[in-house]
Amino acid sequence: MEPIAQQAFRADRATALVIGVGALGCQAAASLVSAGIGCLTLVDDDRVERSNLQRQVLFDDADSGRPKAIAAALALRAEAPACTIIARTERLTALNAEDLVGGHDVTIDATDDPDSKYLLNRTAVAAGKPFVYGGVARTGGLALAVRPRCSACLACAFPPQLAGGDESCAALGIVAPVAGAVGALQAHLAMSLLEDPSTVGGLLHVYEMRGRRWRTMRFERDPQCSTCSAAARRAD
Repeated sequence: MEPIAQQAFRADRATALVIGVGALGCQAAASLVSAGIGCLTLVDDDRVERSNLQRQVLFDDADSGRPKAIAAALALRAEAPACTIIARTERLTALNAEDLVGGHDVTIDATDDPDSKYLLNRTAVAAGKPFVYGGVARTGGLALAVRPRCSACLACAFPPQLAGGDESCAALGIVAPVAGAVGALQAHLAMSLLEDPSTVGGLLHVYEMRGRRWRTMRFERDPQCSTCSAAARRAD
């Protein structure tokens, strides 16, 4: 894949959606803006907490108590005034997911709960919109680029019925640099999906900070997938 800077000729005509403005979302949003994305929408209903500042790179002490989406938008506008940045202080739900995802060229999942991740995956597949999953916990993280109806989706790689336990970073803890690495990769994958989706669709990138190791594996579409199989689409 080409470095994201070499794909900037496409960025100013693209719109990106980042759901969740925590550790992953801050880094992903900052990387997209640095790449020259034309329009960026940030969605989060939470507020900045001082205890999270070490891994949420867009905030400082003065932002404590402010809505994350608004604080992040202010920080990014100061860095990139040419970028249109929209802050939405709402929670992702089944009621607004279709409008949010359908109104953008690519969506980045920076949420911290499995239900939201699978909701975004289903919505992106149904809308035919590129989607980048991300997850971090402890000293490792994952990122998956989804090219709807062409590559494996999140449910192909990790069937919902087999996903158990609380996988949120709040429950498991996280080493701050892991979020930085995975969030930046999510932005890179998002730009790559817009530029040449055939190069990254279905690729799962696995990062483990201990030893600084990256692994990449390709997932094929599951013909029985509950989300993106032909039978699932007909049922919708």
